[in-house]
Amino acid sequence: MYAYPFYPSRSVHSLDGIWEFAFLGADAPKLEEIRTDGIRFNELMAVPGCFDAAPKYAGVRGVGAYRRTVAVPANTKLRLRLGALGLRGRILWDGVEIALNELPYSQQCCEFNAGSGGTHELIFLIDNRFDPADTPLFHPFYDFYGYGGIYRSVELETLPDGVHFHRVQVETPDLSGRVIVSGRLAGGAAPLSAGFDGTAPEPVEAQFDGEKFTFEAQLDSPTLWSPDSPNLHTVTLRAGNDTIVERFGIRTVACSRGQILLNGKPIRLKGYNRHDAHPQFGPAMNDELWLEDLQILRDLGCNFIRGCHYPQSQRFLDLCDQLGFLVWEESLGWGDNVDVQSDPKFRRLQVEQTINMVETSINHPSVILWGFMNESGDDKEVGASLLRELAAAVRSIDRSRPVTNASMHIRESIALDAFDVISFNLYPGWYEHGNTSDPRPLDRIPAALDDVLARLDTELLRDKPVILSEIGAGAIYGWRDRIRGIWSEEYQADYLDAVCRYFQSSSRLNGLALWQFSDGRTYAASNVLGRPRAFNNKGTLDEYRRPKLAYDVVKHHFKNLES
Repeated sequence: MYAYPFYPSRSVHSLDGIWEFAFLGADAPKLEEIRTDGIRFNELMAVPGCFDAAPKYAGVRGVGAYRRTVAVPANTKLRLRLGALGLRGRILWDGVEIALNELPYSQQCCEFNAGSGGTHELIFLIDNRFDPADTPLFHPFYDFYGYGGIYRSVELETLPDGVHFHRVQVETPDLSGRVIVSGRLAGGAAPLSAGFDGTAPEPVEAQFDGEKFTFEAQLDSPTLWSPDSPNLHTVTLRAGNDTIVERFGIRTVACSRGQILLNGKPIRLKGYNRHDAHPQFGPAMNDELWLEDLQILRDLGCNFIRGCHYPQSQRFLDLCDQLGFLVWEESLGWGDNVDVQSDPKFRRLQVEQTINMVETSINHPSVILWGFMNESGDDKEVGASLLRELAAAVRSIDRSRPVTNASMHIRESIALDAFDVISFNLYPGWYEHGNTSDPRPLDRIPAALDDVLARLDTELLRDKPVILSEIGAGAIYGWRDRIRGIWSEEYQADYLDAVCRYFQSSSRLNGLALWQFSDGRTYAASNVLGRPRAFNNKGTLDEYRRPKLAYDVVKHHFKNLES
C-alpha cells in the first residue's frame, strides 16, 4: 500500500505507471455522454500525472482518456482507491461506469465486482474544462492552476469473501494511552481481534450497531506524539478473512484562554502556506518532491504547514506524521462569491468533500486544524450560513480538533462565532498600499495588524486563539533592485522581516502562516495581468525551490522564535 491504512490480507496492485492515452478535445461531450468503445488510444501518459502539464497539451482544456488493462479472477470483489484527480472524472470498468468523481483533490474509493475472469479494461475520463454546472468546486478565478489529470496514486485491492473493513478511526481522548477504536465492518457484526504496535491481535469485546463497531483499549507502553518527539503507534484489526492496519499518534489539541494547547501546553505555530505545485508536474507530486519540501521547511525552522487550499495527499500527511509537522488541512475553495455560494450543488459538494476529508485524514496526528472555504463571503449571510453548516459537519465526525476558516473579511465577518480559532488573511503594504506613491509601504504592516487585533478584542472572541493565516509580498526570483521596491527580492525580504518581527512581539497571535512557500502557476486569461509570468510570485522560494533573499530572513526569525 502507498499510504495508510494498510490491508495485509488483501492482494493490492499499484496501477501507477504508463497508461494508454487519448485526447478527445475541447468539444468533447459531457463525461456522462461519452462512449468509450470508439476511442483510439494512440498515445501514452504517466499516472500520477497531468496531461495539460505535458508539452503537447500544455494549457489545453478538454477531455483526456486514460486506459490500462487489469487481469483478475472471475467474480472477484474489488476496491479501487484513487488518491485524487481533477477537475472532474468518470471511471469505467469494461465500459460500465463504476464512479463519477466531482471532488477535485479528494481521495475516492469505490467497490465493485470484476465480473468474468481474465483481462479487463479500466478507463478514466478526465475533464479539465471550466463549467460551473459540472465543476462547481473549481473556477477559473481561483489563484492556483486547475490541471487535468490523475493527481495521485491509484491502487486496486481484492476484497475478501465475507466481511471486510472500511476506514477505522482511533481516538485518543487523553494522554494516558486509552484509545477508542471505531469503524464500519461491511457485512455486519463479526468476532473482532485487535493488536497494538505489532502484537498479535487478540479478541476484543466490541459493541456493534449494525455494521458500525466501537471498543476501548489501553496501550501498555504509550508514548506521546509531538513535533519534537513524533512517536507513532499502530493498531491491527482482524475480522473474518480481512485485516486492516491503521497508524495514529497519542496527542491532544485544545483551545483555552486565547491559546492553542498541544498535549496541554501552549504552542505557537510558525510556518507557511504550501501548495502541491511543480512547474513541470503540476499537483502530481512524488515522494522525492514532498521530502525535499519538508526538509526545506525544517531548515527554515517551521513547525506548521497550512495545506492550501484542498485536501492533502495521504502520503504527504504520513510524512508529516513521521517528521513532526503540524498541519492545517482544508477542503477545496477559494474566494467563492455570492453567486457561487448560492448554488445548491456547490453547497452540497462542499459538505460532501469536507466530510470526506475529515473521514480520510482523521487518524493523522499531524493534522491539528480543520478548515474550509478560504476567503469566502463570510461577511454575507449566504456565505456565513454555509460556513456554519460545514463547521457542524466537521464536528459531527470529529470534536478532537479545532475548526477554523481563513477570512479575507475579518473586519466585517458575521461568522466568527462558528470557529474555535480565528484566522485571517491580510496583505498590508501589498494589496493594501495606503499611500500609493510610496514604493515601500512597509509601515502599513503593523498599523493594519494592530487594527485587526483591536477589532478582535471583544467578549465573544477574546478567548479564541488567532492565526495570521496569510500575509506576504511578491518577488521575481533574481530581480535585485536598488530602490528595494515592490516585486524586488529586497522588498519581499524587508516585508517578511517586518511581519516576523511583529509576530515575535505579539502575544495575541498564536500562529503565522506566511504566503507562500514556493511560487506557483496561477489562473490564465485576463486575470493574470496582475500576476507576472502567470505565477503567484509570493514564494520565499521560486517554483524550482531556489531560495530568494527572504529565505535567510525568515530562517533567522523562525529559528530564534520559541514554539
